[in-house]
Amino acid sequence: MLNKTSIYLKSNTKKSALADKFLKWHSWVLLGYALCGRGFSYFGVAPAYIGEITLLFGLFTLSINKSIPKLLKLPHAWFLLIFMVWCCLNTIPYFPIYGLDSIRDAVLWYYCFFALIIATLLLAKPQRFLFMITQYERFCKIFIILIPFLWLIPRIIPLPTLPGSAGVRIISLKPADTMTHLSGITAFFVGSNLLQFQPVLFTLMFLVNLAVVAVGANRAGTLAFLNAFSLVSITKYKSNKIWRILTILIFIILLTVIVNPQIFEPLITKISSIFIDNNARQGTKEYRLEWWTYLINSTISDYFWTGRGFGFNLGAGTGFDPLGDGRVRNPHNGHITVLSRAGVPGFVLWLLVQLSWAASILAKYLQCRRKGQTKWAGIFLTLLAYWVASMTVTTFEVIIEGPTGGIWLWTMYGVGLAAMQIYKRYPQIFDAEIDSVK
Repeated sequence: MLNKTSIYLKSNTKKSALADKFLKWHSWVLLGYALCGRGFSYFGVAPAYIGEITLLFGLFTLSINKSIPKLLKLPHAWFLLIFMVWCCLNTIPYFPIYGLDSIRDAVLWYYCFFALIIATLLLAKPQRFLFMITQYERFCKIFIILIPFLWLIPRIIPLPTLPGSAGVRIISLKPADTMTHLSGITAFFVGSNLLQFQPVLFTLMFLVNLAVVAVGANRAGTLAFLNAFSLVSITKYKSNKIWRILTILIFIILLTVIVNPQIFEPLITKISSIFIDNNARQGTKEYRLEWWTYLINSTISDYFWTGRGFGFNLGAGTGFDPLGDGRVRNPHNGHITVLSRAGVPGFVLWLLVQLSWAASILAKYLQCRRKGQTKWAGIFLTLLAYWVASMTVTTFEVIIEGPTGGIWLWTMYGVGLAAMQIYKRYPQIFDAEIDSVK
């Protein structure tokens, strides 16, 4: 268990105090995105919404921090910087043509600054890493208790909207985002001893969350959770926690099937439609595959080096606008969005950014498990589960192109960058007194 009395942020300078305040602020912003979804993203005045305000706060904090050289010791940071520079070069020429649309599309790469900000601040003062872990522990408890209510409230009560939100309710949760968070929380609970939650109570709340959200979950959210949960189950197959969850889950499923065999038909249809053609969802599937195929082929043949840039409407501009109003700008596949906007070089850099990070996190997890470092292993497993769920959703949803998924993804990426370096330098950080960590 973390020594709660030893991880409060103690600042000796104004610069350090500002960094600590940013991390506290950012923690609340992440909680807002997780609990309210798209509704929270419209807090503020266009174009200065809460995500952009937080980013500017973070960039200012980063600009007065002297620990950037520590971050640059990691090749992953260089991969990320080169990817951002390449995308920036594919944004600037299009700003005079598309205006704010270029900036809106550019969140795909400029939200990467969150990774650099978080990683730099945590490396500057390793105590902050413990603070972020404690904040995440609190987040898990709040999330798993409140989400069932927040999921049901908008379906019962007509909630108000915010100005400039185009009718989006204050609480507007996306199933895929919620299932991604549930994946990470499950990994954190099963993989480490850092989440202090009564096991039976957690299991019951986990199943309540899963039942409430899964009813409305789309294919992306369902598959994301299944992928991440499979990862956790395989890596922690000896854990009593995972077997408790599986045992209770199987018992409830069998009991439900006996009482009402048809109740799981919608869920089975969603899962099977990912792999098998069915009349109910085949039209959407064929439309997306046709659009993705066109974007891949045309980019490789005609826009190999630069892509179509940031600002171009990939829906209306290519003749694949399902609503006919220009609102669907991206093809519901973040990887193909990167390819289409940044060309083949940008896509290769994207793969390098993602796969090198994931491979390193996996290697660290295996190293920690081999050494019996349970807490560290749990953190790396949580990061990997988040990444697996996020990348799954990215393949079917618009997630990295918006704040609710993008800011969370790059924050976890930054925590991962810092975790690799802190583990290398201070593997005993969970056992040592905080004042001994310089």
